[in-house]
Amino acid sequence: MQKNNRTVELTKNLADVFYNLRSVKNIQILGGCTETGITAEKSMTIRAIPELSSIEKRERFIDFGPAVTLSQMIKIGKANMPAVLYDALESIGTEAVRNMATLGGNICSPGIKHTLWAPLLALNAQIEVRNQNETKFIPFSKFSGVPKSFVMTKIRVPFDEWEIEIFRRVGPSRLINPLSAAFVFLVETQKGIVANIRIAFAGSIVFSSQELENKIIGIKLPIARRDIDTLIQETERVYDEKFSPLQAKPILKIQFLNLLRYALEQLM
Repeated sequence: MQKNNRTVELTKNLADVFYNLRSVKNIQILGGCTETGITAEKSMTIRAIPELSSIEKRERFIDFGPAVTLSQMIKIGKANMPAVLYDALESIGTEAVRNMATLGGNICSPGIKHTLWAPLLALNAQIEVRNQNETKFIPFSKFSGVPKSFVMTKIRVPFDEWEIEIFRRVGPSRLINPLSAAFVFLVETQKGIVANIRIAFAGSIVFSSQELENKIIGIKLPIARRDIDTLIQETERVYDEKFSPLQAKPILKIQFLNLLRYALEQLM
């Protein structure tokens, strides 16, 4: 199929995908490309491949194919996925955009991390990639793109019990730009203490700190105001060590710290 002097191959199975990856130099995989400006001279669409457009719910996790649209994900309902993932999906664009955009496209868009990055990072999602000879899972925290000659085949999202689940988005409501970011805060408690916590903030920068989370685990509830102040100061130190003002707009740091303070106050 020809489109704007570019060739788009309609693939119907993974064998065709692997063949094209081997045979066609610099071919680009498309799921539901909404940014036509980045489309390569030669590309192939995977939306007609059933296994890449499927949703399978299991007892401890749910698997999404990369070609599943955001609207299809929303349609299965909030009860069938982690709440922060559902809230993030609902915050994205218009219905028309969600009908076109795919999960794989949201994850793999170059540059600024899109809205689903923070929830998938906080939820410890895994990316399944395959080639003709190998299948492997990449932890989302280590994902920097699909390896050469591989194709993304699945996004696995665990089901864990969280007593506090917070998602917030900052920046323009219908646009991704340097002021855009998503924030996720998850907490599990046991016997009046913080047993597990996940904090993620993603946009033009990605913040996730095991060091910070470990400082919060074990804190007795309700948390004291002075402990919140100390944690915010520690977070600011870690943030400043990771990022310079040239990497992210200063307003993002202020918004992140304000969101974290609000989230920690839910533990008071």
